[in-house]
Amino acid sequence: MFTGMKSGTATRGIVVWLIVALLMAACAKNEPAANKGNSSESPKDAPVVTALMNKATDFPEDNPVIQEIRKQSGINLQVQTVSVDDYEKRLNTLLVSNDAPDIFVVNDTKIKELIDNKAILPLNELLEKHGSNITANRGDDLKGGAYVDGQIYGIPEGFASGNSLAIRKDWLDKLNLPVPTTLDEYGTALKAFVNDDPDGNGQKDTIGVGLAIQAMQTWVHIFGAYNVPMGRQVMTDGKVTPWMLAPGYLDAVKYLNKLYQEGLVDTEFSTIPSLQSFQKLWNGKVGAYNFNADGITQNWLSRYVEQPAPEFVYTLIKGPDGHGGYLDPNLANSPKYTVISSKAKDPEAAMKLLNFLVSDEGDALTWAGVEGIQYQYKDGSFEWIPPYEDAVKLRDSGGYVYSVLLNKKDGMRESLFNDATKQGRQIAADNLIDEVRLFALPQVQIDKGTILDDMEKEFRTKAMMSTGDIDQMYESFKQKYLAEGGSEWIEQATKIYQEEQAARQ
Repeated sequence: MFTGMKSGTATRGIVVWLIVALLMAACAKNEPAANKGNSSESPKDAPVVTALMNKATDFPEDNPVIQEIRKQSGINLQVQTVSVDDYEKRLNTLLVSNDAPDIFVVNDTKIKELIDNKAILPLNELLEKHGSNITANRGDDLKGGAYVDGQIYGIPEGFASGNSLAIRKDWLDKLNLPVPTTLDEYGTALKAFVNDDPDGNGQKDTIGVGLAIQAMQTWVHIFGAYNVPMGRQVMTDGKVTPWMLAPGYLDAVKYLNKLYQEGLVDTEFSTIPSLQSFQKLWNGKVGAYNFNADGITQNWLSRYVEQPAPEFVYTLIKGPDGHGGYLDPNLANSPKYTVISSKAKDPEAAMKLLNFLVSDEGDALTWAGVEGIQYQYKDGSFEWIPPYEDAVKLRDSGGYVYSVLLNKKDGMRESLFNDATKQGRQIAADNLIDEVRLFALPQVQIDKGTILDDMEKEFRTKAMMSTGDIDQMYESFKQKYLAEGGSEWIEQATKIYQEEQAARQ
């Protein structure tokens, strides 16, 4: 019996959940096969492989891209899509009802649970026989968080985010300001963005830096200026220590408090949803924003309302001790892994399908769509066929969306980046903050990770807005954090690190 559930779910809830899921499975057995995916353009007598995939936008499930995947791979891929918010719940339902898809993507907190419950297959032999593209593309990244006792259980995702700070270069030029590289210069630029009418509309309605609690990336450059790898861990006095207890964290929070008190950050930072935070940038109201470069200066180009379009430059902000940087993408320690179910009827066909997705042809297909429909080469140069230069319309027609199953590292996506995006990604890659790598997660992170993370977010929010004693607030937060599971986290993480280092020597 499969015992794993979402983190924090009470054990007594499993029985009820199993009963509901089994009833759902019984009903599903009576559904016609056509309800489980469109088989249009499937090769005759091709092996059937099922997959569960999340989707950020609705798109026709029968589209030119899925048809071409089936044709080129020789595999009758049947995809069940579910919204991002409902993906984990749907996956759990399928797992406990013994109706798991052949291929699915799982987050790093669940991989060990699936291995322990023998819910997913070890992939070594399948990769050796049918995964040459994958092994060539991923290399040592396969020996990361899903590598247990010499067996590879999951294929890490291949997207390195290139997360870095973008600043409105056109605003800097208008205000005769240099591109900031220190916290002092950064503060000066943000003040001008807020007070000196950079958009020229005669109103004080612009924001210095866009921050959002729900968009972790927006904060990375500030903590990086204090040598703190946000969301990761460091070594302190021989112990693996979570980032919010790292030296420099409190100083970064005090700097954030200063920005807030001076009115230089988005005042809605504590409540604004990620999408609405992005929209403020798209609508020309934000001067600085830390996010994925392939969003800000690539995929979002059609989102900006200003004409001419805003001009961005990426930069590295250094703190008082000369530190500054961004997070290591560390693909071996991926937050997501593509796995094959132990219930798969044809594991070899599943691996062949995944191997196709990582080929040059499969990568081009899942990223840019079908040549001649969504894009073309003219005089040897790539160009989108209208209206698919708009990333939204591309997704709506099946482009990009299937790359979430598995993608090629350094593939077509990266080859199409413009110069600004390449600059942002290069700055991030060249300036990585030191951190301790853990390939396995502490059990307390699996059990209480959300609670501990929320405690930090609550403290950061209150401290930024406070006019009181931040040192005292931080001391109270630390004691509560350690008592609620932080001490266990440090103990477990240190033991994991020591064992992993010994095993890899």
